[in-house]
Amino acid sequence: MNLIKRWNAFMGPKDERLESESNRCMRVGYTILLAGAGIAAWYGIMVNQVADTTDTPIYTSIGQDVFPVTGVIAVAILVSCLITLGMQMKAGIVDEHVRMATIDHVPWGFCVLIGLISGAMLGVISAAMRMLAEIQIVGIESVTWAGDLAMGVVFFVMAFVVGTFGTAAYIKSAIVGRAKQDSLLED
Repeated sequence: MNLIKRWNAFMGPKDERLESESNRCMRVGYTILLAGAGIAAWYGIMVNQVADTTDTPIYTSIGQDVFPVTGVIAVAILVSCLITLGMQMKAGIVDEHVRMATIDHVPWGFCVLIGLISGAMLGVISAAMRMLAEIQIVGIESVTWAGDLAMGVVFFVMAFVVGTFGTAAYIKSAIVGRAKQDSLLED
């Protein structure tokens, strides 16, 4: 909690107009995510129910033709995030805080910080989840610790690069969107 308070103090107060617009964008993304995840979960329940009632194991060669529920959830997550992001970029919103509301250039220090946070989260989660999965499947004595850590490092690097340059591109696009809105208001 202390970290969140320090972040909010660093970013400054929130702009109520930007917060309202951002909340509208988030509601759209949340609705798409909720509907997509609900459909995927319902489909998963139905597949399991059919497999149970027909005594057909779905985790065998018979079940390979079944549409994967994880694919539906992944698509729902991507679509909801991209639509929300697109709406915010079109509205010229970088963040609700005043510090980021009026910037005219890409703050590379901020972008690198977002990249580091993204990379650290994905790297640690990937390595930890891989280790846990191996412990469950092959036992703790057969876990490839170094390989799992190397995978975490690779995911860290990828997330750092995408997080840094993706954030920079998002901020640049939002700045351009805000400039277009300002020029329309001046006309």
